[in-house]
Amino acid sequence: MFLLAMRTLRFRRGSFIASFLAMFLGSVLLMSWGGLFESGLRNVVPPERLAAAPVVVAGEQAYTLSDGSTEVKLPERVPVDRSLADAIGKLPGVRQAVADVSLPAGLIKGNDVVKADVPTVGHGWSSAALAPYTLTEGTGAEKAGEVVLDRQLAQRAGFRVGDQAKITVAGTDRTYKIVGLAQNKGVTSQQALFLADSEITGLLPRKDKASVIAVLPKPGVSTGDLAKQVATVATEHKALVLTGDDRGQAEFPEAQRFTMNLQIVSVVFGGMVTAVALFGVASPLALAVQQRHREMALLRASGAVPRQLRRMILSETFVLSVVATALAVLPSPALSRWIMDRLVDGQVASAQMTFHLGWVSIAATAALALGTALGAAAIASRRATQVRATEALADADVQRRPLGKARIFFALLCFLGSASTGVMTVTVMQGPMAGSTAGSSTTLFVMGLALLGPRIAQGLLAVLSLPMRLFGLSGTLAALNTRARAARVAAVITPVMLLTGIACADLYMGTTEVTMAKERYSETMHADAALIAPPGGFGPGTLDQVRKLNGVGAASEFVSSIGYVDSPKDSKQTKDGWPVQGITATGSAGTAPVTPTAGSLENLRGNSVALAEAHAESLGRGVGDEITMRLGDGTQATFKVAALFAAKDGFESILLPADLLAQHTNTGKPTRIMVKAQPGVSVGEVTASLASFAATQPGSQAADRDVLTESYASAFNTEVLANYLVVVVVIGFGALAVVNSLVTSTVRRTREFGLQRLAGSTRKQVLRMVGMEAGVVAFAGLLLGTIGAIVGLLPFLISRFDLVVPRGSIGVYLGIVGFVALLTFTATIVPTRRALRIRAVQAAGQMQ
Repeated sequence: MFLLAMRTLRFRRGSFIASFLAMFLGSVLLMSWGGLFESGLRNVVPPERLAAAPVVVAGEQAYTLSDGSTEVKLPERVPVDRSLADAIGKLPGVRQAVADVSLPAGLIKGNDVVKADVPTVGHGWSSAALAPYTLTEGTGAEKAGEVVLDRQLAQRAGFRVGDQAKITVAGTDRTYKIVGLAQNKGVTSQQALFLADSEITGLLPRKDKASVIAVLPKPGVSTGDLAKQVATVATEHKALVLTGDDRGQAEFPEAQRFTMNLQIVSVVFGGMVTAVALFGVASPLALAVQQRHREMALLRASGAVPRQLRRMILSETFVLSVVATALAVLPSPALSRWIMDRLVDGQVASAQMTFHLGWVSIAATAALALGTALGAAAIASRRATQVRATEALADADVQRRPLGKARIFFALLCFLGSASTGVMTVTVMQGPMAGSTAGSSTTLFVMGLALLGPRIAQGLLAVLSLPMRLFGLSGTLAALNTRARAARVAAVITPVMLLTGIACADLYMGTTEVTMAKERYSETMHADAALIAPPGGFGPGTLDQVRKLNGVGAASEFVSSIGYVDSPKDSKQTKDGWPVQGITATGSAGTAPVTPTAGSLENLRGNSVALAEAHAESLGRGVGDEITMRLGDGTQATFKVAALFAAKDGFESILLPADLLAQHTNTGKPTRIMVKAQPGVSVGEVTASLASFAATQPGSQAADRDVLTESYASAFNTEVLANYLVVVVVIGFGALAVVNSLVTSTVRRTREFGLQRLAGSTRKQVLRMVGMEAGVVAFAGLLLGTIGAIVGLLPFLISRFDLVVPRGSIGVYLGIVGFVALLTFTATIVPTRRALRIRAVQAAGQMQ
């Protein structure tokens, strides 16, 4: 049977190519997903600046929430005790223990910070040996007022040994003498400048802490033995001892939080790709099998049994899928790496994370691709191989057999799964995580519709046939054709519906997220403008200078981070923690992002906190009560509630004094100064005053309300951009599946078009008929896809924003409609025109 199928292959090249292309593209996408998933699962972040130290001691970035159920990664670097370096240095196998410090810094030339592709970071000179950095000119920075520059940084700025250079670090601008240039080996994520150890220690907000401790062994001491010795001391300080690639987690602690982002994106991407690939492969296969009903009928009449026909179809599919999967191995790594790079650009994945796509992932995704293709073939072949031989020839062109029980069962399972995830979105999921289950709800619902496709298509086509008959003979023929070929039309509608549902749901979730973020921020922002800090943050004297500027009525420092409530038990807390904002009590009345409803923000001093009303109520706390919090760097502290304020659900935050919170961030200093204009002074005037002041502060910038709003929304934009990237990749495959199905379906109708022309129809009438059929397919797919999108969007909107209508331009939906319509009509009309070039008699004699 298989050899017979291969010999007749030349008579069905179109369906063969369509099926092969769908399998190939599906395999490429599945293997690309494997690279993302493996990279996130491995979480390999090799060290750069700490490469020369075989053992690194760092703070524990993992933190378990107070309920004991969830472990999270803290957003700020967890420091280690500087005294630990002295204890480690006394161990018998240790040659040197370097207490390394990392502070954001900037090299100033003229009146601006030297721009670079990577951040500039200040360290103590003793840590230069860790990269290692090698002096190429001059000497090391041994005394206060001396600096050693990264050679590339010096070349970019045009500085040489002996020059005087101004450097901004830890909120101060100081002039240093360049005493040396150092060349790094293998450091690509930062440019360093080195100050004397005593000087950079004096700049630290917490002088008893270090970023990490790098340990160098004595000659002959192995890494394993050294790590064991260090662990005996480090364990007492609750510090981690890291070796190998794990050292990169100490150098780039932020990469650990990115890991979870990548894992979530890869899981969502994988689910969407698998669903789209399944139906993208099933649609052309279903069409191919349906178009071979006459062939199947003749084989049945010749004595073939259903098992033989099913084996023939599965064998053909297996051969096609093996070849397609083998070829997919070639472009998949490049596509997977390209997607990974785009996620890095969107700040969803870490640039320091190593990309991995090993043979295990390739083999697993290849097996998944083969399974998807064979599963689609089994579904497609079931209908063709179950007809009786006496019915086969009569059933070759028109299918009226009711849906199978299995198909109905799995459709009901999809609808039940869609309903369950929708309810979960509303009742369980909180914050941005609501989008993960909402997307699944749409996908499951559309899959259920696809399984019931023939019957749904029959119902829709019955309704649409009435207005179609108003367009004369072509409309009548189109109505009769679509109703008689409901199964084939349903196979074509499926990818259109899937494309529309996923695109509408995901794109409008993104536009709603960004739009609502901007609206909520704009509603709560009382400041008129802001001064944005240089890389090292603002020093304590800057706020007083800003308050003296013309037109400034009030000014407050601003710091942002993430925190967690340890006590009392916080039922509203998620693994993402609470946004924590630091403000200055004096001046907060005109600049704070909230309006107090109890207590006063003027009392936000020392260890005090301000909470949203709903949050405080869930904690059972009020003004004067205490809560215990875990700050972003792992520090636990108790705070007294100084004020309560109103906040909308999903946009609550926690307020702390700016000077206190800044000490527990990576920068160590306030990063903004929020300004309120004096009565009678316009926003433009106070912004101009700030801009004039910023010109005297290298690296500083003035920003108005619009700039601040866009800056706030940028965090949401990066998440949305990553979502858009996934959607674009899936939509690209969905679009190819649409074109594939439509072209295959249309090309196989060449004989039908020939017979119609012999019966008296003109080419124009045939084209008009086919155009109306394409319009029906587009309309039905768009309608069903839109319903599927609404099913997923509604729970997300209710859970996240208490909305029932998504926010975003109607142009997004019209763009999807236009794109789908263009695909549908182009993929139908173009092959029809080619088919009509064949003489009618010749076309009518072609094998169906």
